[in-house]
Amino acid sequence: MAEIKKADVDEMKVFARPPELVIKVLTATMTLLGLEYTERDYRYIQRMLGSSTFLQDVAKLDVGSISLETALKAHSRIEGITEENLCRVSTAAVSFLRWVKDVLAAVEKRTGDLSVATKEEPTA
Repeated sequence: MAEIKKADVDEMKVFARPPELVIKVLTATMTLLGLEYTERDYRYIQRMLGSSTFLQDVAKLDVGSISLETALKAHSRIEGITEENLCRVSTAAVSFLRWVKDVLAAVEKRTGDLSVATKEEPTA
């Protein structure tokens, strides 16, 4: 599983107003960690990133405990984001994106294709 480095966390904490792509990746991260937040409250995300146990929580996350609903919510937040376009606004955020994608891949292996599950059923 991809590792989020302390230097990357530190860089995320110093953003006063992070770019939208960074916010999406960080909210997906918080969602997978089971943390409640409001998308507009970046200060909360900064506090969570500043927690003395944040990196431990990331490292010891039990992907088997992540519900399909939680995975789908996180998946929808990062849909369409690539490492290339994220790197243009923040190289540190790329490690978060890799981690999120690795966690989602593990959930997907257990539950089935997340991209299919997020598509709406066609209406008759």
